[in-house]
Amino acid sequence: MTALREGCRKFVLLLFMILMVLPVLLETVGNLSHKSYLLAFGLACMLLVFLYIYRAKCHTAFGKNNSWNPRVVCVVLSAGCLLLNGIFAYKFRPAQAADYRTFFQVAKDLSSGAHPGMKDYVAMFPHVLGYAWFLSLFLRVFGQHLAVAVGLNLVFTVLSGMILFVLVLKAADLASATWAYLLWILCPSKMFYNTMSLSEPYYTFLLLFFFLLVYSVSEQISAGKPGQITKAIAIAAVCGGLLTLVQAARPIAAVPMIALILWILFLADRDSFRKQWKSWAVFILVLVAAYGVGQNIWRAYATEQLEQVPPALPGYNIYVGFNTETNGSYSDTDMNLLQDRYFGEYEKNAVAAQQRMLEDARERVNEARPVLARLMIAKLRTLLGDDEGGVYYAMESLSNGQYRFGCLFSNIWYYLICLFSWIGLIRLWHREERGTALFLILFAVGLILAQLLVEVAARYHYALIPILLYAAGFAFQDMLAEKTSKEL
Repeated sequence: MTALREGCRKFVLLLFMILMVLPVLLETVGNLSHKSYLLAFGLACMLLVFLYIYRAKCHTAFGKNNSWNPRVVCVVLSAGCLLLNGIFAYKFRPAQAADYRTFFQVAKDLSSGAHPGMKDYVAMFPHVLGYAWFLSLFLRVFGQHLAVAVGLNLVFTVLSGMILFVLVLKAADLASATWAYLLWILCPSKMFYNTMSLSEPYYTFLLLFFFLLVYSVSEQISAGKPGQITKAIAIAAVCGGLLTLVQAARPIAAVPMIALILWILFLADRDSFRKQWKSWAVFILVLVAAYGVGQNIWRAYATEQLEQVPPALPGYNIYVGFNTETNGSYSDTDMNLLQDRYFGEYEKNAVAAQQRMLEDARERVNEARPVLARLMIAKLRTLLGDDEGGVYYAMESLSNGQYRFGCLFSNIWYYLICLFSWIGLIRLWHREERGTALFLILFAVGLILAQLLVEVAARYHYALIPILLYAAGFAFQDMLAEKTSKEL
C-alpha cells in the first residue's frame, strides 16, 4: 500500500507539472510567430532571478523575526489589496462583454421579483442563474448598479487572498504566505475581471473556502481531537452547501468532491487513514448528502424561475469542446444549432435540446478521433498558455497601445507564477508531501482534465491561479531555507 501511495503521489505531481509546463512552452518557445509571448516569458525568467535574490533579504523580516504577527500582516495586505484593486476598478470602467451583460440583466430581473426576461437562454445554460441569483440579493439592497457587482468582486478578491494567505502560512511560513498574497494582489487579469459582472471571483472564493474547511477538518481528524466526528459533520454540511453554490454558478462541483475522495483513499498518510477512516467516511457521507439536498433545493428554485426543468448534462458544451475547426472554443455555428434549430424543434425544451446536442457530441467525438491528441494539446494551450483573458474582454475600452501593454504585463505575471509553481512542485516531489497540498493539486489536475472535455476559454483557468500561487509557496519557503543555511 505504501508503494501504491508513493506511486500515486508522484504521478499526480508529474501530471500537474506536464499539464502546466506543456501549454506555456507551446505558447512561448513554440510560438515564435508571436514573439510577445516569448518576450514575456524571458522577462519573467529574469524577474524570477531578481526575486530569488530579493527574497533572501526579506527572510530576516518575515522568517527570523518572530515578532511579526501573521494576523496583522494579513490585515495590512488585505487593506492594500482592497485599495489597489479598488482604485483600478474605480478608474477603469470597460464596456461589458455580451455574457457579462446577460449575467447582470438576469440579476436585475430577479432583484425586481420577476422571472428572468431571458429565461429561454438561461434554461439552456442554467449556470447563468446561479451567479445572477446571488448578485440579485445585493442589487435588491444597494440598487441595480454595475458598481454592486464590481464591489462584490473586490470583496471576493480580498477574501480569496486572505484564505490563500492562511493556506500557504499553514503549509510553509509567513514569508511565503506574504509573497503569495502580494502576487495575488498584483494579478493583472484579476484586476480587469473585477470590473466586470462575471462569476469567476464568486465561485473561486467558494472553492477556496471549501479547501480551507477541508484543511481544518483534516487537522482535527489527524490529531484525533475529542468531538472530531461532531465537528466533521458540521463542517461537511457547510462544505456541501458551498459546493451546491459552486455547481449552480459553474458546473464543476464534482471535481473537488472526486479529488477529495481520491486524496483520502490513495494519497493521504496511510497510518493516519487507518486510524481515522471512520471520521473521514462520516465526513464524505454527510458532504455528499448535504450536496444532494442542496442540489434538489436549487433545481426546484431554478425550475420555478425558468418555468421548465434545467438540463443536467451540458450537451452543447461537450459538442463545442470537440469542434476541431475552433479547437474546442466557442462557435457561432454550434450556438445557432442549439438555439435556432434544436431548442425550437423541441418546443423550447432545454432538456431535450441539450440531450440532442449530447447525441451529436458523441458523433463529433468519433469524427475527431484521428486528430484527438492535437485537439487536446490545442485546448490545453488555449486554457493555460497565457493569461491575457481579462485584457481581451476589456479590449473595446482600451487603445491599441494599452491593449498590448496589458497583455504583456499580464503574461509576465502569469509566467512568473508558473515558474515559481514549477519549482514548488519539484520541492513537493522531494519532500514526499502527503497532506492537503496534494488535495489542492489533485483538484487542479481534475479541473484541467475536465475542461478538456468541454468548451474551453482562457478565463476558465481563473480558479487555478490561487492553486499555482499555493504551489509557489513551497518554492518561496525552500529557497529561503536554502539561502539561510548558506548564510549560517
